[in-house]
Amino acid sequence: MKIVTAFGIFVLMLVGCTSVEYQKMQAERDQLLKNYEDVRQEHDELALKDDLINALLGKWKFLNLDIEAIDVSEEVAATKAALYALELKNLTLEFFEKKGIYNYRGKNGNTDVFGQFAITTVRYGDEPFPFIRFIRRSGPEMRQLLFAASSDGKPLGLPGASGLDTAKAISISVTADRLYLTMHGKMQLSPNGWVQSGGVRCYLEKVEE
Repeated sequence: MKIVTAFGIFVLMLVGCTSVEYQKMQAERDQLLKNYEDVRQEHDELALKDDLINALLGKWKFLNLDIEAIDVSEEVAATKAALYALELKNLTLEFFEKKGIYNYRGKNGNTDVFGQFAITTVRYGDEPFPFIRFIRRSGPEMRQLLFAASSDGKPLGLPGASGLDTAKAISISVTADRLYLTMHGKMQLSPNGWVQSGGVRCYLEKVEE
């Protein structure tokens, strides 16, 4: 009986040790997977930023402006957009690098702006959303030049602001010949993922590399 009991205790100890080792290995595996995912996401976001900057450099001319407002009809929003677009028809933006610093220069009529810019991302769920942050050195803030913000500083037709500092950070998307800059409303989770509720989108055409 004593032999059986001793053997049983040994088995329990062995199982206990095995269980502890397994938990330790599982914890190490989970940490490695987390580290890998963090590195992968960071790499993806850095690659996204680099691609955006490379596509962004050059000179752009204003094409049009869209307003997506949830509190007015599409016809009213389109009319407002057309009126604001008249104010921006001569707008040009230039993005360039000088001594390792990324700069922007904008002009619309007698209004000039200049400063530095940086690309940042905000992650909603698994998807990073890119934004461009304008660091003003001279002239009005970019939202005033780009979106003809009212004198009280409120963005055009937007029913509220997100947690992001939209005075200096604007949603950005770039293709080979189009630049889309958006002053957006709140981010909301829909059945199809995160979407922006309302917004003012200004899009421009590349005229110089």
